[in-house]
Formats: sequence, structure tokens, C-alpha cells
Amino acid sequence: MTSKKLPGLAAFERTKNFTLQSLQQHEAEKTQGQISIRNVTIAFKRRHQKVTAVENVNLNVKPGEFVALLGASGCGKSTLLNAIAGIVKPTEGTVWIDNQQVVEPNPACGVVFQHHSLFPWMTVLQNVSFGPKMLGFKVPNLVGMQFLTLVGLEKFKNYYPSMLSGGMQQRVGIARALATQPPVLLMDEPFAALDAQTRSIMQEELLKIWTTFKTTVVFVTHDIDEAIFLSDRVCIMQSTPGSIKEEIFVDLDRPRTSEVMLTEQYIQVRKKVLSVIRQESLKSFNSQWH
Repeated sequence: MTSKKLPGLAAFERTKNFTLQSLQQHEAEKTQGQISIRNVTIAFKRRHQKVTAVENVNLNVKPGEFVALLGASGCGKSTLLNAIAGIVKPTEGTVWIDNQQVVEPNPACGVVFQHHSLFPWMTVLQNVSFGPKMLGFKVPNLVGMQFLTLVGLEKFKNYYPSMLSGGMQQRVGIARALATQPPVLLMDEPFAALDAQTRSIMQEELLKIWTTFKTTVVFVTHDIDEAIFLSDRVCIMQSTPGSIKEEIFVDLDRPRTSEVMLTEQYIQVRKKVLSVIRQESLKSFNSQWH
């Protein structure tokens, strides 16, 4: 299989001089990862009826920006994320990444799901190296080891997923998604199944990784604090059909630790988000009972 060029990777992975430091230096200069969602509507047929999951969504995400899609279950967050990834095709409108229209599953996007989705018959290293290998990288195992080191799991390279805790499995999933150096990282409630303490640790670890590479991130969640703590901007979605009700910018200093949640600045942002969420929740509740 011949080597392929991917955005953000340049020639690093094709040499034996590949190092995490060289990637970090390159990422600091990158301008890739711009997402443009233009008038997107997504509808499905269900029992001979047309169900509109997402309607007339417009959203622009700058290179290196961390954006959270926040909303209740069923509001179309994951559907919109899948459209960015090229897994779901819009019924109307278009999705663009770096001025290229997304029409199929896109190697420019790394995806981390709620459940780790690791291959159970592969070791941790084999899982992380799988993407680089399939894309024709000359040294896929070296790339895999670099990203396992990044998430602190290099000592577990020969373990199988079933031998790891839930938090460790998700760290492997993040390493696998990043191993092809995609300019865009899409995350669909990746920490939802974790206990509160592990979840908090994973959120801080994710921010450390994001600070290193400044990959563009779109993060789906229904947790208000998770959305605010992680992101530069919170896009609050409303239901039936799904659309973006309001965008709130998170003007909090970086780097962030969990202590930021105790600050007055954080509390004010949370009040804004909670106010919009409550309005939408009451609207949804009243529509069901009247």
C-alpha cells in the first residue's frame, strides 16, 4: 500500500525520525480544521413517515477551536456530528472541512464514540496503529507508540481492551483517533459511561492533549459543566427538530483545571447556559402535555 498524505501530518510519519515533538511543532503552525455547516437539514424515514432530526443548521468552527454541542437526548447532536464525519448525508445543505465538501466518511476526521469501539481481538498498540497502517504509513507501530505515550498508556501496549478500565479504554480510543493526525476530532459523549471522578480526570487529560495539538474539536454532551469546562464555545441545541438555539462563548482562561468551576466567572457563564437550557426544557415539557 502506498503512502498517503493527510492534512496535519506532512512527511513526519514517513520517516524513522518521526517524533512527537516534530508533530507538536507542526501543529503549532497549522491552519487546517475549519468546519462549515451550511443550511443543513437531515431527515429520516421511519415507518413510512419522514422524521426531521436536524433542521437548517448553520455553524462555522475555526481551526483549533473547541466547540461543544449541548442539548437533551434526541435533539440531533449526534446526527449533526455524524454529518460532519461524513457518516450521515444531509438531506439538504452541505458540510465543508477546509473548503472541501464532505460527501463520504472523511479521513480528515478522527471520531471518538461514547463506547470505545476498540477491536477486542487486537492489542492496545494494534488498535492505535490500525488507522496509520490502513492509510499506508511506513511506520504505523512507531506512530501508535507515540500516541500511546501521549495518553500515558505505553506500558499497556500488549494488553487487550478487556483488560483495561473504562477510562483507560477511552484513552486508547482518543489515541487511536489522533494517530492519523486528523485536523478535526469529533467526540460523541466519550465520557458519559464513566464514574464522576474518572470523568473529571479524563476531561482534564483531554484538555492537555488538545492544548498540545490544538486540533479542532466538536464535542457532543448533555452535561452543562462538561460543555463549559472543555470548550471555547457552547452551542445549545433545541429539539424537534434539532437546531442551534443559541451560542455562548466561554471566556475563561486556559489552561483550565477543575478549580475554575469555583470561580465567579465560571458561575456567570453557567447561569447563562442554564437559563437557555431551562427555557428549552420547559418548552419541550409543555409541548408534551398540552
